[in-house]
Amino acid sequence: MKMIELFQWMSNRTIFRKRMITNKLEELYKSPFSFLFLYLFLYGFHCIWNWSEFMSFNRSLELDAIHSGKQISLWSLYPFQIVIVLLVFVLYWFISFSIIFFFSLGETNKEIFRTKNLPFFMSLVRQFFLFVCLLFVGNQILGLLQYLEFYSVLVVLFWFSLFLLFIIKNGDLYRRLFVSADHSTSFLSHSLGYVNPIVCVFVVLALANV
Repeated sequence: MKMIELFQWMSNRTIFRKRMITNKLEELYKSPFSFLFLYLFLYGFHCIWNWSEFMSFNRSLELDAIHSGKQISLWSLYPFQIVIVLLVFVLYWFISFSIIFFFSLGETNKEIFRTKNLPFFMSLVRQFFLFVCLLFVGNQILGLLQYLEFYSVLVVLFWFSLFLLFIIKNGDLYRRLFVSADHSTSFLSHSLGYVNPIVCVFVVLALANV
């Protein structure tokens, strides 16, 4: 009997631990920062795995800069390139927030925006880094196919499809969050979610060419 009781106790403990781990994983997944942490982990692992190659790449950039008499930006070197991604997110958030604030000057939209500030920020973090993770993993997979003749076509198709999906999901996010009490459709909830990512891309491209 003692053996049976011990076995049942161990079985119950195992089930309890599995449920606890499952609940923790679900909480982590539902966290607005889950994909940010996932991206940091993936990028860190990527840098560690390819450390010697990246150091050679850094030295090559530094030598080219010395020979050309130019200065090299710290953010173009590994592992500091991740700072660019974080800055792009800050810029994307700022542009989105500014445009929404401008279009929410009306009394109705202002009230909707005021009550949805925090959920909007949390959702934006989660969604942005979800697509950053998809882009990162997709680029790594595409890197294995770089010797194919149609590699450039695959890259363009992947990037375009991912950006199109990002625009659609962003529009869904705005339509879900910015809903008035009478469920009426406004520019803030209907169209602005599709506009913001496009505006942000143009701003990033403009800054990159400055």
